Amino acid sequence: MNIVIESACGYADVVSKYDAEIYIKGRTEILKHNFLIRFANNLFPVDRKNKDMLFEMFSQSKFSAPNNYFHSFKAVNGNSIPNRSKQQEVVSFLNLNVYSPTAYNEEILMPVASNAFSFYNFTLEDIQDTLGLKIYKIRFMPKMWSQKLVCGDLYITNNSWVIDKIDMNGRFSFAEFNLVMTFNRDFRRFLLPDKADLFLRYNVLGNVIASTYHATFKYKEVEWIEENHQSKRQKSLDLTSYYRLSSDTIPIIRDSTYWNKKRDIPLTYEENKILTQVKKNEDKLDTTNMVKYIKLTQQLTNTVNLDYRTTRIKYSGILNPFQLGYSARNGISYKQKIRISKTFEKDRQIRFRPEIGFTSKRKEFFFKIAGDWEYKPEKLGALSLMIANGNQGYSSEITKKINAELKDSVFNFDDLNLKYFKHYYVDLRNTIELFNGFQLMTGISYHRRIPVKTSTDIDPGEGVDNILNENYHDFLTTVGFSYTPRQYYRMDGHRKEYVRSYYPTISLEIARAIPNVGKSIGNYGRIETDIHQSISLGLLRKLNYHISGGLYTKQKGTYFADFEYFTRHNFPDSWDDKIGGVFNLLKSEWYNASDKYIQAHFMYQSPFILFQLLKNKRASKHIFSERFYLSQLWTPILPSYTEAGYGVGNNIFNIAIFLGFNKWEYQSIGFKFAFELFQ
Repeated sequence: MNIVIESACGYADVVSKYDAEIYIKGRTEILKHNFLIRFANNLFPVDRKNKDMLFEMFSQSKFSAPNNYFHSFKAVNGNSIPNRSKQQEVVSFLNLNVYSPTAYNEEILMPVASNAFSFYNFTLEDIQDTLGLKIYKIRFMPKMWSQKLVCGDLYITNNSWVIDKIDMNGRFSFAEFNLVMTFNRDFRRFLLPDKADLFLRYNVLGNVIASTYHATFKYKEVEWIEENHQSKRQKSLDLTSYYRLSSDTIPIIRDSTYWNKKRDIPLTYEENKILTQVKKNEDKLDTTNMVKYIKLTQQLTNTVNLDYRTTRIKYSGILNPFQLGYSARNGISYKQKIRISKTFEKDRQIRFRPEIGFTSKRKEFFFKIAGDWEYKPEKLGALSLMIANGNQGYSSEITKKINAELKDSVFNFDDLNLKYFKHYYVDLRNTIELFNGFQLMTGISYHRRIPVKTSTDIDPGEGVDNILNENYHDFLTTVGFSYTPRQYYRMDGHRKEYVRSYYPTISLEIARAIPNVGKSIGNYGRIETDIHQSISLGLLRKLNYHISGGLYTKQKGTYFADFEYFTRHNFPDSWDDKIGGVFNLLKSEWYNASDKYIQAHFMYQSPFILFQLLKNKRASKHIFSERFYLSQLWTPILPSYTEAGYGVGNNIFNIAIFLGFNKWEYQSIGFKFAFELFQ
């Protein structure tokens, strides 16, 4: 295995290009279902109207390194037309580079990774002699139970030390899978698969769905990277063609002669019976799915409730439990979202996205009515309008009094009950990409703050009481930019989508309040800057950091310390939240209590931290990743606030516990919980 692993490092990227014909036969059966099956298509690819789905597909597949696939489907046959999710499922599993250290978008650590001995045990099970070739059957088993690891058998050819066959079992997303892949023994193609058999079993919410696939590969062209070839040239940042499926309508071919030439093994009696029945009912065949079969390059991250021509509607569902969340500071939260979009020529798009949410501890409702006109999608050009309410706060006049009160060691925010002003605003902004990775933002906004009478036994004094009875209006102009060097992207038609970068994202925002516009009285400036990045630390591990700071300048009148990057978050974020960088236990009053701040957040993620010590097979089976959190805040009146946390998560939920420290003295403890589904 040392030799095999060493060889794998050299074989992982030596094929530069190939052109192949692929035949795929698939069958999906709903073995057990209940009323929740109606939501099943949101979790895994299934046609709940067809309990026994059989299909065949023939495709032309082209590959160019690294991991750049284009699949053009030429023909389809069966009793049901597989939709784009069904295609994506089988193509994703079959696009396996067995010599790569990780598989399936770095979700699984392969047994040929450079550090495989840290995670796998290897056992020689058998020595076989096949056509004069000595082949070693080597069993690999994980040392700990994790969805990031697989088990099974490697079949290794003697002397050449290449993989002749792999038979592996594991879990991916909501599926248990078994993949058996045999490799070509031709000296020009020994790194490429010859046949593959895949079995998937989904068992979620009382529903059991089983899918089997059989695929064969016939190569027309294979090119290797020259020995003296070095990838010193910068790779293209355009990933448009990576894992792309054809968007043409695929012809339905029923001719048995055609398919007999494509099949490497004949159909079973039961499969023949299904296709024979299809021919008898040919006139009744519903081909409306063919309309849904196009535009297959779209990202499969959205759950669409209605998709009619160029109009899409996505609704979170009024009784959807997956919109619930919990955090120590806000209590139980519930959110409702609607997304409506209409696409025009050249992929220009209008989007309407209202939201409403409620937090139980503060008994506050939050709403946001927003819309976008994406007028230049290839440059991320969009004009956005938002009407919303924000967090309750208080003005700089009260902040000054708080600063004076802080000299008193017995000062307590809770005594003052400082939820003084409701905040409503209208924001109009434009963003556009000037060059790849660099976006310019300009905007104007109008803010209105209305005093809230709160019950308290504390007499704030006549000066403060007068302040509390005034309405405040601010008119702000804003300009900012965000830049990510060497930003990888892909084009979906005319629409540009950012994918990833190995460099940090740097942002700067400058705002200026202008008095006497309407009823505005604000006359101040605000500057904020931010930097964040996700750094890979090797296989399946990463470190995220998020650092920002800001201050108010030229404070010529009353203002509200309402920062953009340092603000209270009322609803738990998804596990894959791109920005991160939030405090989970910090009292809401501290966000408005200072005119300047510096914050830093760090998150370390790995599938193997504490759970590997528990040796609990069942728990480790369902925990995909573990996270450590560390956050630090500085403001003039709160010079040292620290939060440390630990969390676990999977595809369904994430949960974390946090400890808060004021000047390194323990202050509070709390939990955060959020669902991952349908985010």
